[in-house]
Amino acid sequence: MGYRSDVGLCLNAKGKEALIAALAEAQKTNPHFSDIKELLDSSAIRAITDDGSVAYHWESLKWSADYDDVSFIENLIRQLDYNDYFFIRVGESDDDTEIRGGFWENPLGMCLVRGITFDA
Repeated sequence: MGYRSDVGLCLNAKGKEALIAALAEAQKTNPHFSDIKELLDSSAIRAITDDGSVAYHWESLKWSADYDDVSFIENLIRQLDYNDYFFIRVGESDDDTEIRGGFWENPLGMCLVRGITFDA
């Protein structure tokens, strides 16, 4: 089955426009475009807000740059300005959490939640 992660990506309007441009280019030049499109379409949450922000959320996904669709997203993130995106990946291991980007106050409220709960 392999190692899995939950992944969230939130883009502001500028980041969303960069994604649209990258997708248009990939459709022309990337032989794995269908995999990229399938990844975006398979998002458990795909929300677009009035201000043009967009969010994606994937659960139990094999997130490895060895996969062409994941590599596309990773390359996009590297090209974006820090404040144009917010990325969270939570792996299966307790100490495997990755947070990147500065779009913290996104209108979609995407954030990492940690806490302690009791059954009592």
